[in-house]
Amino acid sequence: MKLSKISVIISVVTLVLLVIGFAIYILMNKIKADSGSTVPVVSESDLKTVKTDGSIIESDTRAEVNIPILMYHHIRDYNDPADKVGTDLSVKPSNFKAQIDYLKDNGFATITLEELNSFPTRKLPEKPVIITFDDGYDNAYNEAYPLLKANGQIGVFYIISSYIGREGFLTAIQIKELSDNKMEIGSHTADHIDMTQLSADKLYYEVTESKNRLESIIGRKVRSFCYPSGKHNDTVDDAVKNAGYLNATTTYMAMSSTSENKMILSRLRINPSDNITSFANKVANNKTKK
Repeated sequence: MKLSKISVIISVVTLVLLVIGFAIYILMNKIKADSGSTVPVVSESDLKTVKTDGSIIESDTRAEVNIPILMYHHIRDYNDPADKVGTDLSVKPSNFKAQIDYLKDNGFATITLEELNSFPTRKLPEKPVIITFDDGYDNAYNEAYPLLKANGQIGVFYIISSYIGREGFLTAIQIKELSDNKMEIGSHTADHIDMTQLSADKLYYEVTESKNRLESIIGRKVRSFCYPSGKHNDTVDDAVKNAGYLNATTTYMAMSSTSENKMILSRLRINPSDNITSFANKVANNKTKK
């Protein structure tokens, strides 16, 4: 009986030792394999030229790049003789689709204003274009956004912060969705008023309140600004810059470029009457603001 118990104990101990030995064997082989692999050493300077996906960031060697910045407002089928302003600011969804299809089919790549800011540290596409939407109308979300997304394109949506959630305007949830899907969110002030007529305190409010509200919605920095009705002066420009914006767009009708003052960027208004021929002429015109 005593010998039987001893045999069992010996068997158990032997089995345990075999398991431990096998585990050590596996571990040693793994360590040996790992020690034979090459682990790249990345310097601090290397980190500055590597994207999060591991690809290398190329700098742009071109001295200047012309960039059409397209200006839209409403994307809707609308024609009301009693509302000339609203009609003039409206582009049919079918026309808009034809226009973004034209850009894609002719080698234009959509970028954000944030990407423009990075020139020449980061290489821009061969034929960059920026698509902007002023005021934050919900039809830009309902009509333009799905078309851009389906085409693999992006746009910049300028939001009037006090209009968020009003009838006909984007909600906070929609703005967050746009941002989460690579669309850039920019500020169009808090109340969309003539900034050249404001007191210093009110001017400060308009540029900072909108920025803070939008940043709280999207969870990231808002660096792009759009002057309401294009109205600005040196005081306004300085207030926008001091609030932390890196660029601002106007209503100057001209081709923009990487050498243009980024606080007064020109744009090309797209009208409801633009057919593909006139649209193509606008985006191909190399005439910049003098």
